[in-house]
Amino acid sequence: MWYSQIITPIDVTNLLLKLPLCNKEFYLTLQSLPAVIIEFFKIIYLYGFSFEIVGGIGYYLFIKKDFLKSDTILIDLALGWLFAGLIYSIIVVQSPFQVGVAKDFIDMHYFWIFTKPTYEIPSLHTAYSLLLALHFKDEKYLNYVYFALAILIPISTLIMGMHWIVDVITGILYGYIIYKFPKSIHLKINKALDLLAGHIKPCVLCGKCNGREN
Repeated sequence: MWYSQIITPIDVTNLLLKLPLCNKEFYLTLQSLPAVIIEFFKIIYLYGFSFEIVGGIGYYLFIKKDFLKSDTILIDLALGWLFAGLIYSIIVVQSPFQVGVAKDFIDMHYFWIFTKPTYEIPSLHTAYSLLLALHFKDEKYLNYVYFALAILIPISTLIMGMHWIVDVITGILYGYIIYKFPKSIHLKINKALDLLAGHIKPCVLCGKCNGREN
């Protein structure tokens, strides 16, 4: 995040290393799992996360045509990115693989154009996977898929050596806070998007206004 480079954040990695499960023994155990399990979680890390976000927005946008819901998810993701960027501007934590505690099973060199391995706490992989699962909690069958991914994705960040257990815990709390964020701002942005689109989309709140145009 570009604005996190305006000031020099405080590196708290050494403090984190003193906490339980933030040590080489923990990651040695995780990364010594059978190769097939490692590859499974690598796929979850690389593609499960993208599937959740793109699939979640696409489902409400193109299949259910619930524009308010798709806009709400997009706004939640944007707010999550914005607030996390402010946190990363203040404190940073190096990834387990950066400090020799774990191996890098992903090769983060290719991802640094989008993010940095010091953007750790909270874990946005964890936060967003929980956030999407909460948005899908009332969707029959799909809710099982999303809650399963909300469990598997945080685990994958640990096994891949990308995140600390503290990042995952704070990510869970962060995702829940973003989900519970007052939706009044979402409604205003949704109306603004309608205005920019040049029309008022059918109301998806009461179910009685479908087909009404302004």
